[in-house]
Order: sequence, then C-alpha cells, then structure tokens
Amino acid sequence: VVIATLLGLKFGHNEPLPKSYGLPLVIMTCLFVAAYGWSWGPLGWLVPSEIFPLETRSAGQSIVVCVNLFFTAAIAQCFLASLCHLKYGVFLLFACLIIIMSLFIFFLLPETKQVPIEEMSALWENHWFWKRIVLSSDTKKQPV
Repeated sequence: VVIATLLGLKFGHNEPLPKSYGLPLVIMTCLFVAAYGWSWGPLGWLVPSEIFPLETRSAGQSIVVCVNLFFTAAIAQCFLASLCHLKYGVFLLFACLIIIMSLFIFFLLPETKQVPIEEMSALWENHWFWKRIVLSSDTKKQPV
C-alpha cells in the first residue's frame, strides 16, 4: 500500500519520478520481499505437505509444485504489462490478494498442529466448511 501510495502521487503523470522517491520505494520493496519470504512465501510449500492425507500426499504435492511454478512464471511475465496498465493499482491488487489469502487461511484452513498424518482425513471431515465437500471415511469404504 505504501508503494502504491508513493507511485500514485507521481508515477504516470508524464513527469519523471523524483529521485527522493527512489530510496523509500527500494526500501519498501525489500521489506515486502523479506516479509513475504518469511511469511506467505514458504506456506505454499509447507501447508500442502501438512494437509494432504498420506494416501494422496505425493500426487497432491506434485500438483502444488506445478501450479506454484506456473503462477510464479505467469506473474513474472505479466507484471510489467500490469504495471503499465494498472500503474500503482497493481500494488493495491497485491495488497487485496494478501487480505483475501489471510481471510481464507483464518476461516477455512484447519489447524494441523500435533495432528498425525493418519488423522488428516478426519480433520477435513469434521471441519465446519469442508465437511460438506469431503467424503467421510465411511462413505469411501462402501462399494460402489
């Protein structure tokens, strides 16, 4: 949001960006990268390794890696075009996405602390939201 504010004040008004804006922009970019690397960045690798049941863990983790690498490449390829079209709004978009991700994690991701891998299925079956989507163990064992 700070980067968006700084860029919104001067960027894209057919005048050069003042040099006094350069240092705060670099510092805020470095702080964002550091904070993301210590918070959200690793979660894309850590959370899937904890939430998949043992039976589907390798397949699930493989899909997560492919999707993660695809979207990383897509964002890297689209960032400059987005910056040209959305200008400072691209940083507001990222801020909104972080808020959405935080709300998703807070409300929809169950706590996995001290839950054995073998009990992951039960965790999803008993969650207030996901129990409507996940089949119960009893349903899975019945012949079709």
